[in-house]
This record gives sequence, C-alpha cells and structure tokens, in this order.
Amino acid sequence: MKTAYEKLFKHFKFVDALEMKNRLAMGPILTYASRENGEISDIDLTFYEKRVGGVSTVIVGPAFITENGQVAHGQIGIHRDQVIRKLHQLTQMIHRRGAKAILQLSHGGRKCVEMKNKWQAISPSEKPHKRKGKKPVQMNERDITYIVQAFGEATTRAMEAGFDGVEIDGGNECLLQQFMSRQANERSDSYGGSAENRFTFALEVIREVTRRAAHAGKPFIVGYTLAPKEKGYLGNKVEDTFEWIDRLVHTEIDYLHISALHESTLDSEEKRSLLSSIIKHVNHRVPLVGTGGLTATEVAEAFEQGLALITIEQALVVQPDWVEKVINSDEPASMDMTSLDKDVSLPPEVLVHWKDMHKNDRPY
Repeated sequence: MKTAYEKLFKHFKFVDALEMKNRLAMGPILTYASRENGEISDIDLTFYEKRVGGVSTVIVGPAFITENGQVAHGQIGIHRDQVIRKLHQLTQMIHRRGAKAILQLSHGGRKCVEMKNKWQAISPSEKPHKRKGKKPVQMNERDITYIVQAFGEATTRAMEAGFDGVEIDGGNECLLQQFMSRQANERSDSYGGSAENRFTFALEVIREVTRRAAHAGKPFIVGYTLAPKEKGYLGNKVEDTFEWIDRLVHTEIDYLHISALHESTLDSEEKRSLLSSIIKHVNHRVPLVGTGGLTATEVAEAFEQGLALITIEQALVVQPDWVEKVINSDEPASMDMTSLDKDVSLPPEVLVHWKDMHKNDRPY
C-alpha cells in the first residue's frame, strides 16, 4: 500500500459505540434492481456482495419509508415488515465480510410526482419539483405526523433487519431538504417561514428516529445527510448550511453526511474550499462524512481535509474490488464509466443511470 493511503485504513469509533475498521464507506447507491414491492432482489445481493470487501461501512439505500415516498422503480423499500427478511440476508452478508451496515431512510416528497402509481406525491407546499411540472399535494399536520411516525417505524424495521444504524436523508432534494428550503417550502405556519420553523420537521424526524434507536439493545447509530448548498433563486447558501449544522449538532445524531460534493458545476478548488469551510465550521462537534472521488488520490485528499469517513460510490460501481486494489497498490490511475459494461452483475437500468450521473453529476 502506498504511504499516502495508510491513514485511510486506521480504525474509527462513533462515540465509543461502533468501531469501524477503516475510514472507507460504500455510499448509498440506487440500484434500480429491487422488486416491485420494495423487497431487495438477488441482483441487489450480488451487487453488494461484489463491492463490500474492504470497506468498513456500507450505507444501503436510499430506502423509501412509505409507498408515496418512492422516487424510482426498483428502489429498496423499508415501508413494510415484509421487506425485513431479505434485508436481513443483506446485513448478514455485510457482517460476514467484516463491515457495518447502515440503512439510509428516505422520502422523495415532491420528486415522487414522476412515479406513475396510485399514490399522490406530497411536499411542504404545492410547488412542483420541475418548472411547469405536476404539483404535489401540500402536507397538512396530520400528514406530517404520519411521516414522522413512518421514519420511526422504518428505524425499528432496520433494527430487526440487523442494521447497525440508520441515516436520515436530509439531502438529495428529498422531503426533509424540501422543508428546509425556501425553494420548496412556502408555508406560513410553524413549519415554514423562518429558518427555525423550516427546521422543525427535520427536528421532529430526528427525535423520533433517535428515540427508537435508544431501544435497539445494542450500539445503533443515527446519521443525517445534508446538502452543502442549493442552486438557483431562494436556494440555501453555504451560510444557511452553517445554520443547519449548528442546529443539527445540538440533536442526538452521531454523524453528519455532506452530500453532493461531486457536482460538476464545482471545479476541484471550489470543492476543496466548500468542504474545508464546512469542516472548519463543524469544528469536531460531530463526526463528518463526505464523498471522496473516483481515484484513490481524490479519496485521500478528501480525508486529509478532516473527514471521519469517506463514502465511495462511483469508484465501487466501476471497480467492485477498488479497495483491495488500493491496499495492494494496484489501483487504476483513472477510471471512466465505460468500465461498467464489463460488469454483468449490473442490470441495464443501473448502467444507464450511472453513466448519466457521471455525465451530469445529478442526485438520484
């Protein structure tokens, strides 16, 4: 192993609860391969089995918590008890390979208008996800209570399936981010308007999830995904992100996962500057998880900035044994998405999605 990468393989503990064997995590990947009822498929199991070797942590998902929270066909679900059995097979396999398993809990909110099913998409306001797009239904307080409870029930199912923790998806333009964003939240009640009010829904979800996690009977961590900033008019800026961080560190979350640091609209220096400013603002108040890159050099550079864990998505999709190659000093100097065609474990939908993501750097 090259000396520059040795620090990536040092152990890490989350508040003395869970010890990770290194600083590398497989990030959440939408496989498009799960069954129609949200249950994971044999394709999912094979996909993960080929890629979990070497990493300390596998963040599975995004898993939708209710049927009206699904953003794509073939997405993993954690919305009903029937999905637990197959998910338990997945966590057992991950544990056998020496890694911890975390499930990302998600609700797509207004993004779900694209789904052609009987469920109505919901959001803090009736503002559509896309310009001239279909409007979602504005959530009332009863809807909000139901979704908060659904996040809690999903947490309990994750425990029963053998996961070591959950990650609340507060980024990726999903429902929690929609509540915190002026682009999607036009409410005038206690869930809209001021920054404090827009954070209320996320706070209620965190409280319900951490309340359930406290009864796990074993070390069980709770993370939170946060988008570093938003594009466009009324979008959250870095200064807004700092305010969300200040509020989040006073909750009972165990780590904060900064998403979307791979956006093509940012050049390398802008990415480093953005990540550096976030790390400086966090100031060790909570462990910080962030995205690395396609090459070992990019991952090592991200770690050197002060991240606790580095998530790897594209590199593992392209090169399933990427970590082993880094350990053996055999990692490729560069990678491109044409390598995907050689991986027969990937269904065509995944190939198309990941090539599209690599080209346009968009969230799932």
